[in-house]
Amino acid sequence: MTNLTVISPPAGEAVSLSQAKAFLRIGHDGEDALVSDLIGQGAARVEQAGGLALITRTLQAIWSRWPPDLNGRGARLPIGPVRALQAVNLIDENGAVSDETARFRLDCGRLSLRPWSMLPGIPPGGQVEIVFEAGFGLASDVPDDLIEAVLLTLQETYERRDTALRRGRDEGPLPERAEAILQSRRGVRL
Repeated sequence: MTNLTVISPPAGEAVSLSQAKAFLRIGHDGEDALVSDLIGQGAARVEQAGGLALITRTLQAIWSRWPPDLNGRGARLPIGPVRALQAVNLIDENGAVSDETARFRLDCGRLSLRPWSMLPGIPPGGQVEIVFEAGFGLASDVPDDLIEAVLLTLQETYERRDTALRRGRDEGPLPERAEAILQSRRGVRL
């Protein structure tokens, strides 16, 4: 139902090279390229597992139909935390765009209809385009527990780097402690 595209990528990583090297207890510059690559991989794994954007970015979600809970408590967007709604467009099969943003608002990070607005119909063969910003802000705004989850994931991959590099990108499960951090955040979501 959802196709997600990054329109403007994050400006940097949630964890700096110096933070990662200190956590891994690396005192030389010989592995900076490897550690930098692993920072990106670790952050991506945590974001994927948690449905999060650590650093703010602009995203586009394409829906073929309206989610059923849009009229009720609102539809959860695929990545959070959602910071701003930029556009809600209906696109017909010929590519003509109808701006419907004024009918919608963000309510506790969920897309919902404004009071007394009607849900517009999606044209036959058409789709809905939602453009929004998601993320905590800059690296300094990312919560400490999520930084720890990235560092734990980075550490596990670094310690198994020979196996991980032979396999290519590490797609395995997160370390237990990192998963526990994400699980505790899922538990408080309302």
